[in-house]
Amino acid sequence: MPRTEPNLEQIEEAVVDLLRTEEIATLAVLDGHGSPSASTMHIAADGLRVYMHTFARTRKRSEMVDDGRVSYVVNHLPPGGYDDRFETRSLQIKGQATLVVEPDELALAARLSREQFPWAADSGMFDHVKGPEEGQQAFFRIDPVQAVWADHRVGLMWRAILDFTADGRKLSAMRPYAELFAPQG
Repeated sequence: MPRTEPNLEQIEEAVVDLLRTEEIATLAVLDGHGSPSASTMHIAADGLRVYMHTFARTRKRSEMVDDGRVSYVVNHLPPGGYDDRFETRSLQIKGQATLVVEPDELALAARLSREQFPWAADSGMFDHVKGPEEGQQAFFRIDPVQAVWADHRVGLMWRAILDFTADGRKLSAMRPYAELFAPQG
């Protein structure tokens, strides 16, 4: 039996849920020559925006400061593997990374990290986060611009292209994935 295709509001709820329940994403940044570099990162979600934490002297921090165009992917891969393939979902984001410098936003990123990462609540790691020029830590906010959402709960290999509002806080449009392969002209 065919499954019902979700509307924009249902997809936004599912994406927010994925970003709050999955802790790990793979981040791709651009180096000074335009080549991608990938890293595994923890994500802390604030709706559709995410915060990623790194340290002051890292390649990715330097590269994101130089060029904020980034991409990341986050997945829900169920424990049953292939037998649970109809529960798999993933989000591939193209976005803009911004170094967080304002104290209130740093406090928000630290609070979200403590809430979302079970290990962080007891570690003290995010208890005394300072601005990026004062401490060893740095947070980046990633505002989504466009995404591919794959949700096998809808149907095996079901995907949609998602567009976001200018501030990255809401979905603004959903388009068929097949548009990526439509003839140009």
